[in-house]
Amino acid sequence: MASASPVTATPTPSLIAGLRLGGKKAAIFGDGQIAASRAVFALDAGADVVLFTSEAPESLAKWVDAGRLRIAHSSTYRPTDMSNFSVVFVIGGTQQQAIARDARAAGVLVNVASNAELSDFTLMPTYRGSSSLQIAVTTNGVAPRVASRLLTEIVGKLPADLEPQLKDVARLNHVAREAERQRDKMIDSIELGSGDISTAETATNTPPQQTSSPGSVNGIQSEDHYLDLATLRDSKNAQSSQAINVQTAVSYVAHALSDLCFVYSAPEQEIGEAALAWSRRAEKNAFGEWVSALRMQTRHGAGHALWGALSSGSRVAAVASAESLPYMVPVLAELVARKQPIVIHAAAQSLDEAVVAQTDFADAFVALGTNAVFLASASAQEAHDVALIAHAVAHTANLPVVHLVNGAQDAAESVDARISNHQQLTAFVAAVDKAIKAADDAQPANVIQLAFAQFKSVFGRTYRPLEYTGSADAETVFVSLGQTAGTVQAALPAILKERNAGVLNVRTLRPWDVAQFLASLPSTTRRLVVLSSSGDHSDPLTDALNADVSVAAFVGNPASPIRVIYENLYGFSQDAVANTMRTVLGLEKIALPESEETTDGQRAPEAAPQEDVSLAATEPAAFHDDALAVAKRVVFPEAYDTKLAARPGEKTFMVKVSSLRRMTPETYDRNIIHIEFDTRGTDLTYEIGDALGVYGFNDAAQVRAFCAQYGLDGDQLVTATRDGQSQTRSVQSWLTHALDLFGRPSKKFYTALADFATNEKEAEKLRWLTTSEGSAEFKDRVADTTTYADLLNEFTSARPSFLYLVDLIAPIKPRHYSIASSAKMHPGSVHLCVVTVEWKNSKGELRMGQCTRFLNSLNIGDEIVVSVKPSVMKLPPLDSQPVIMAGLGTGMAPFRAFIEERAVRKLQGVDVGPMTLYFGSRHRAMEYLYGEEFEAYHADGLLSGLQLAFSRDQKAKVYIQHKMREDAELLASQMLKQDGCFYLCGPTWPTGDVKDAMVSAFTTFGSVKPGDANRVIEELKESERYTLEVY
Repeated sequence: MASASPVTATPTPSLIAGLRLGGKKAAIFGDGQIAASRAVFALDAGADVVLFTSEAPESLAKWVDAGRLRIAHSSTYRPTDMSNFSVVFVIGGTQQQAIARDARAAGVLVNVASNAELSDFTLMPTYRGSSSLQIAVTTNGVAPRVASRLLTEIVGKLPADLEPQLKDVARLNHVAREAERQRDKMIDSIELGSGDISTAETATNTPPQQTSSPGSVNGIQSEDHYLDLATLRDSKNAQSSQAINVQTAVSYVAHALSDLCFVYSAPEQEIGEAALAWSRRAEKNAFGEWVSALRMQTRHGAGHALWGALSSGSRVAAVASAESLPYMVPVLAELVARKQPIVIHAAAQSLDEAVVAQTDFADAFVALGTNAVFLASASAQEAHDVALIAHAVAHTANLPVVHLVNGAQDAAESVDARISNHQQLTAFVAAVDKAIKAADDAQPANVIQLAFAQFKSVFGRTYRPLEYTGSADAETVFVSLGQTAGTVQAALPAILKERNAGVLNVRTLRPWDVAQFLASLPSTTRRLVVLSSSGDHSDPLTDALNADVSVAAFVGNPASPIRVIYENLYGFSQDAVANTMRTVLGLEKIALPESEETTDGQRAPEAAPQEDVSLAATEPAAFHDDALAVAKRVVFPEAYDTKLAARPGEKTFMVKVSSLRRMTPETYDRNIIHIEFDTRGTDLTYEIGDALGVYGFNDAAQVRAFCAQYGLDGDQLVTATRDGQSQTRSVQSWLTHALDLFGRPSKKFYTALADFATNEKEAEKLRWLTTSEGSAEFKDRVADTTTYADLLNEFTSARPSFLYLVDLIAPIKPRHYSIASSAKMHPGSVHLCVVTVEWKNSKGELRMGQCTRFLNSLNIGDEIVVSVKPSVMKLPPLDSQPVIMAGLGTGMAPFRAFIEERAVRKLQGVDVGPMTLYFGSRHRAMEYLYGEEFEAYHADGLLSGLQLAFSRDQKAKVYIQHKMREDAELLASQMLKQDGCFYLCGPTWPTGDVKDAMVSAFTTFGSVKPGDANRVIEELKESERYTLEVY
């Protein structure tokens, strides 16, 4: 038995095991090619096979003749037959549940294709990890290399008596699935709002006994790394100092003060993960009871689970991404009307274009109209404290409270904070309740004021609903909320040394009290600057904080007129926030690191118009650098702010070639390579559908030849500013790694080069080429791929110095290739599938694409510079949605990643929807890219449809659109009835024919009128269910 690391962090252990089938009997149930392939699968492993089918495939005749295979009609099967077999494979059919039940009753291992729920194990088409039991037998003849590796690395090392152990594991899996079904049934009841769900009932669905350490689950080491609640809960010290982040801080309070805790976030987010971990470890809350923490889906009606739980009388809390709040609006409003106490700790965040979490209040603002209480916090300490205040307010005022916490990337950083033990938490809530009853005023505003005051009395830390800091006579006051307010307050002390100003931290956004807001400001206030953070960059008045402040300033009768200014700080760094404040106050900006010079969200000012002067008469921006000066900058980087980088100013990564092979025969005229890069030790991460940007280098020998011809010293150091970054390189490095010397120049370069020509005829020719009269010859030069180097060698009187060439020649840009791998199946690795681009120009000279030449020259162990770019090619949000993929040649690269991603999900026990691949190329024998893998996935049932179009393997050309027309009924059903998603990747030319095939399917089998077909396609595009990535 061999174990493998799980693909993703999960408390369920991965078990990859081998099963010897030699000499044993296997039963196959099913019809068609997949059943036949599964029979060959078992036969190839040495088993004797009985195939129960309604139609005997002719392809199996040789196995029947050899006495290894017996074919029986499906109708002849009886449950008593099951005791004759060691393993059973079921390929669909209406009787699959009954057959699986018979196998389990007989103690026989069973696999049901595409149905993990009925399976004791899943087959492993490639050697990868999983969160479920996998059986490595062998694969059929289409993947002999994979089979050999499985037999060598796994099966060959197993004891002979492994089968009984596997049966024991299968029985345990069955028990676990039964418990999971009961748990799912309970969750469904809650979401439907059933009023008879009790806390005790939920506790029975997850075993509360804990026989292992807090860092393990049922004795198996897990990834749970959160607070040791046993130590903290029983601490005699009322407040213990802990290293904790924002999300863990609010999860701790929510777990301590609730019976049911709902988590609304994606598994890859940390939001609520601590609460889920403590629930799995059967940690008790502050009332000595086990807490059931449940992950819920963010969708319409998301809040119904909260309503159902509250109706049972349970103490309920939620930890969520603020993105879920808009879906909860109807339920939140109803909970307010019915005075139901609940706290929702919502991380105010969204992902920016670089897929980095930023503070974003836009989704939270949508829910303000529900009249729920809204509180906000910034740091981990403040999140813990305000979370406790929120629970006290909800309990005392009988109202829903939404607590907005920091959801930006830095919220995951742990800092020291004073954490209260369970006794202190419950005592504080009781104290607030007692004080409110004594005051006999349970109005929300009064409860909030009293809770903040009580907190100071008990814990000594001061918070106010509206908290002003700064000059007593400030004319300008910055108004902010939550984490943004924390950043603004941090910048204030330095500003106060130069100018009077103040900051108003809005900790209570609802209820909003105009009079209290104005009373919190200095009487000298003349200008309010609202500093908010919203990913929605529309009308500032859609920002609720700005709208509230504007209303208060205009209709709240302030002592003197107050002007309101709005600034959206979404995505700003701390220094950029400070500079925004300084700009408003008329102060000089602080110098930012070069890497942050454009992060303040402001466009660089456009250059002033210049007169039409010769470029040759200007001074170059670059300069020859002294070797000693460069050495000083390298030896003393702090003094000179020196950074060593392959591509200064760009987010890049250095990766190493770990595998490279040609996928097409050497004699074939198309060279397609598969290349793998080792990303371990880097920060490189990627998602399904992303593209890898490869920064190709120019050929060093060609560069040296150009330097010799042009009269350049390749070792000369040159410093220049490109794209706002000052860079120092040798001439050889500039031309090899930074400047696109062998790329095609634009007309602008022709015009600039003419300014340097000392020969009038050459200058005139260069300018003529950019005119309408010379356009024909210019187009011929473009078609022939005339390069910068070609022009400089052709017009020899035009000799700009190298300092000018640095400014004139365009930089090498990354070439983006669709990633052909899933990070979950290949952790620490990224794969590409690349075709070498080469052609001959009109002179018969062989030309090759700069980046493919570079990739083709690599060897194992070489390091290159790459970047990651998001793409429109994304899997649908639901695993159950059908996926239809059409790829031509290397255009199938992202679809290999799609299939691998769903293979991992399937091996983790997730029911995945059907996947159909239409693959097209010229010859099956020459460029059936990843054919062995696709055939194996098809045989396993993950790839439900595999349609191949090899255009030149027969007299009549066959393309993918022809195969799509054959599947017209399937396409119409999956796209129009099952919310399927269609993807096309490859060259542009088949786009129209593919669309026509889809339209034909819709009009023939989808009840779509011909006049409406184009509209339906456009609607699918808008909903991201008809995606094209063509080139």
